[in-house]
Amino acid sequence: MFMLDLNNLISQIQNSNNTLFILCGFPYAGKSYVASQLQSQTDIQIVSIDDIFKARGFDWDTNVLPSTSEWEQILNESYEKTKDSLLQGKNVFYDSTNQTVASRNTLRDLADTVGANTCVLYIKTPIETVWRRWEENQNNPKRSVVSRELVQQTIDTFEEPAEAENVLIIEN
Repeated sequence: MFMLDLNNLISQIQNSNNTLFILCGFPYAGKSYVASQLQSQTDIQIVSIDDIFKARGFDWDTNVLPSTSEWEQILNESYEKTKDSLLQGKNVFYDSTNQTVASRNTLRDLADTVGANTCVLYIKTPIETVWRRWEENQNNPKRSVVSRELVQQTIDTFEEPAEAENVLIIEN
């Protein structure tokens, strides 16, 4: 596991090719912020579950949520976008919580099918910071308002990436 700052991560991406960067971290950890910084400073392709979710008409704020089969469609679309970009030899940043080893393994398997490399980018954020940011967003929404229950469920099921997963860490 290697600790990085954003500038080192940008350099790492610029020196990579055909790599799937699997983002993981708690809700409100700063994952989408890191993705936006990378997108503005590199040619990495971003595949965002939140963007696909919104494009399909779902909304956390109004509790318009997908069914199980609709979630499956969202994930399948994200996998196809990821695979297509990797087949073009591009670096891909997969923006989602990816809180379980199984979810990260699914993405690793996808990358393996097209001969791409993988790296887990763990945005490591203290739980107290997550809850402070969640509270701030409740009072002054700058992004979707995810329920306290969903945030807690994600925290409870989070499996911290192991060194064997080829992990880069940004503390945020």
